Amino acid sequence: MTIQYLIVVVLSFVVVYGTEWPVPYERVTSRPTNNPYCQAGLISFCPNGKAEDAMIYAQDETDTIEIFALKKPVWSFKFGDLMAKFKVMHDGLGFRSQKTGRNWTMEWYELDQLFNCTFPHVLKNDTFIWCDQGALCVYEGIVDSMWNGSSDLSMLKKVAQMNGKDYNTWATWAVSDNNTGIYYETWTVYSDPGPNATMYFDSYDCASFVIRGLNELYHYGAQILPNVHLNYTRLNIYSYEPVLLGTYDQIVHNQTLYNDFIDFYREFDSKKPNTEEWFKAFVEIYETFYLSKRFYFYYNNVYWYLKLKDTTPLKISFDEVPISSILKLN
Repeated sequence: MTIQYLIVVVLSFVVVYGTEWPVPYERVTSRPTNNPYCQAGLISFCPNGKAEDAMIYAQDETDTIEIFALKKPVWSFKFGDLMAKFKVMHDGLGFRSQKTGRNWTMEWYELDQLFNCTFPHVLKNDTFIWCDQGALCVYEGIVDSMWNGSSDLSMLKKVAQMNGKDYNTWATWAVSDNNTGIYYETWTVYSDPGPNATMYFDSYDCASFVIRGLNELYHYGAQILPNVHLNYTRLNIYSYEPVLLGTYDQIVHNQTLYNDFIDFYREFDSKKPNTEEWFKAFVEIYETFYLSKRFYFYYNNVYWYLKLKDTTPLKISFDEVPISSILKLN
């Protein structure tokens, strides 16, 4: 697609989104009901967890709560350690009461699984449905076998501790964070793979919750263990400076752009009827990233056009993040 097909958007969008990198993640005032069309597929969201917005609190405010960083391969329930070979890992936080030995787990992840959160569903009438909500799953216990799998990248590591009173204050923050930050964002978009690259868009995923949560735990009084290094998976797109297209309602007024838009997202739709259609989709996805080198990117309810870099359009990274750098986050 050439630049002549890109629509001109109102100045207010440019002021809000075009002058600040990375674009700030947009929060909401309350969590909407998930669209009933959206279904998790392989496994339901939080099958063994507590009800929405439920939180486990320390029963004794004088208790000491131990905090653990947790890591396992994505889709390990289905594919074992397969995704660890590609360093695609899922992260969570674990907690343990020193007084009672009670322990529990928190994971923030997709309501409707990863592929459904990453791309929209294109319906027969050429409209979209996005199934991109993420939420916090809280459940009793830390399943050691789940987090200490056979993969060398799996992890169950104590990283901090705090008193029960401060933990309860943090837990209240976690509920608020969950109810106002609701959209899962798979991709991180950079200008290039180098250390001085510009980040255009940051991901908002399971690892983001752990990094954000550890930072807030520290600010609420947790004692962080020294010399702890953690690694987090990022799915990176490398692009020239993004071009703002606008909202879906704005895009439909440019028929040429809209047709290309629909065709692009249809390639990624996860509801394929058979293996042949899936194989064809993977070929088209490869062409998108490595031949045509273009991408329509959705963030904060607006769309951007990404012209991808020639040398490295797409890369999975497994970045080491020292605890000290996490605690510098605002």
